[in-house]
Amino acid sequence: MSTSKLFSSFFLCFMFVLFVLDPANAQGLKVRFYAKTCPEAEFIVKRVITQTMSVAPSLAGPLLRMHFHDCFVRGCEGSVLLNSSTKQAEKDAVPNLSLRGFQIIDNVKSALEKACPGVVSCADIVALVARDVVAASKGPSWEVETGRRDGRISNLTEALLNLIPPFANITTLKNDFLQKGLSVKDLAVLSGGHTIGTSHCSSFTNRLYNFTGKGIVGDADPTLDPNHVLRLKSRCKPNDVNKLVEMDPGSFKTFDEDYYTLVAKRRGLFQSDSALLNDPETKAFVKLQASTHGSTFFKDFGVSMVNMGRIGVLTGNAGEIRKQCSRGLKVGFYAKTCPEAEIIVKKVIAQTISEAPSLAGPLLRMHFHDCFVRGCEGSVLLNSSTKQAEKDAVPNLSLRGFQIIDKVKSALEKACPGVVSCADIVALVARDVVAASKGPSWEVETGRRDGRISNLTEALLNLIPPSANITTLKNDFLHKGLSVKDLVVLSGGHTIGTSHCSSFTNRLYNFTGKGIVGDADPTLDPNYVLRLKSRCKPNDVNTLVEMDPGSFKTFDEDYYTLVAKRRGLFQSDSALLNDPETKAYVKLQVSTHGSTFFKDFGVSMVNMGRIGVLTGNAGEIRKQCSRVN
Repeated sequence: MSTSKLFSSFFLCFMFVLFVLDPANAQGLKVRFYAKTCPEAEFIVKRVITQTMSVAPSLAGPLLRMHFHDCFVRGCEGSVLLNSSTKQAEKDAVPNLSLRGFQIIDNVKSALEKACPGVVSCADIVALVARDVVAASKGPSWEVETGRRDGRISNLTEALLNLIPPFANITTLKNDFLQKGLSVKDLAVLSGGHTIGTSHCSSFTNRLYNFTGKGIVGDADPTLDPNHVLRLKSRCKPNDVNKLVEMDPGSFKTFDEDYYTLVAKRRGLFQSDSALLNDPETKAFVKLQASTHGSTFFKDFGVSMVNMGRIGVLTGNAGEIRKQCSRGLKVGFYAKTCPEAEIIVKKVIAQTISEAPSLAGPLLRMHFHDCFVRGCEGSVLLNSSTKQAEKDAVPNLSLRGFQIIDKVKSALEKACPGVVSCADIVALVARDVVAASKGPSWEVETGRRDGRISNLTEALLNLIPPSANITTLKNDFLHKGLSVKDLVVLSGGHTIGTSHCSSFTNRLYNFTGKGIVGDADPTLDPNYVLRLKSRCKPNDVNTLVEMDPGSFKTFDEDYYTLVAKRRGLFQSDSALLNDPETKAYVKLQVSTHGSTFFKDFGVSMVNMGRIGVLTGNAGEIRKQCSRVN
């Protein structure tokens, strides 16, 4: 679920008021707080966000909205980011279920922790990201006061009490902003954030159908332009809860003053937008921006964002600087509950790879396929009596090694019954098969719990096909919270394992679909095409081909040498040469014999292992990995 719009941003963001602006706390903030302790901090944030917006501009609205939702509940102290094992955190409240972009915050945090461990707070990251997504959307930039520290409490009920619904009237809006220490002008200005993003139909369909609740045909909100009502009805049916609608049609990815033009024309999407015309001061601001092409909007927005960023902040020794913005996983999670856990896994895998080294590739791939569908929660392992589980999806039919996962689970259950999750087993096994194949080892964060749902369709929608181009690859990785570097590094996993001919024969025969003789993918080395054709006939679905010929059982940097020579087996391999950053990485590993690959691979595997995890009391610890308890 994802209401990518800011609307809810501050409109869904304020309901009653728990935290009034505390001048003493606000005085703890200052521009360039990290000038000495982490001088590159703001540059690092900007770099990650620039990259994010270049491939996923639709995340701008949600990431801006996240700052509003953080500040209006307990103050700007990062509590909106915290996970709860019992689903009782702020992010579990209905108004926050549509928030997106948490993975981007984690991405920024990881980059900052690498540069300046334990220095930059998650609360400040949220504030800086909000500024940078606006600027990246052709909007203003402003000096962000920093020095916030992170809160330790996140409560669902507080979110429900403080986040204002989209149907709020002007009295509620003014009162709630005032209680937060914000002015009526701040209300009118910050409402302009609705110029970017989208909203679910369910946030405003009450304005289109049965507005008075009397069941009258054509009973729409009379404050909404009738022509706009018709337009919205064509997009949203009465009970539509999934469809997304642009809040600022035509320029919802561009931060501009068009929002005020829409409101002035009675086309504001939410009742809270229309409410701005019901107060002299807010109406005057709307009219001013509509008639002067936003003459003061950009400057005013920066000022009001600074004002909002001071709400309820923690400074000095209050709160903490979180190492992970959402918490959850950690290295050595089973140190007390099952101290031999990782040794047991390693022992089983060492024996397995000594007898069947060809299983290393499939077992590594299993971790990828698990994490990219519903997150790293072991759903790829579940069986379905109706063949509708993830493992029944075509991309997963070639997965092997499930019996090894079961073998590891049995050994762990014997030592520590009901303690180690199947999701963690998959992550640990991936590390150990790489190490057993002469590759790197790394510290695996553990503490995942197992999901209870496994769906074939979700696998089809989320697993990246071997035919993916560089745009698709970057976008899909980004939406999982992974960077372009993670993409090119993790692609190196193709150094071990094999593939069925059917995954790449489209590159050898009739590539353009025109039935031309010799119609092969021009990005593939012609000599390699001939070699592959000798192994794979057009309709061959059974033959296996080494992904890294000559060393497919050894984890090394040879994959990059193949890609550089235009001999990557899949289109997704060749695509790495179509982006400056991925191409540079390929060239670096080739020219330096993989100088950084092993270290980089461990880092990127840890990053991937954080996708969509279940922790605390969420999910379960399966007794058998192939079925729920």
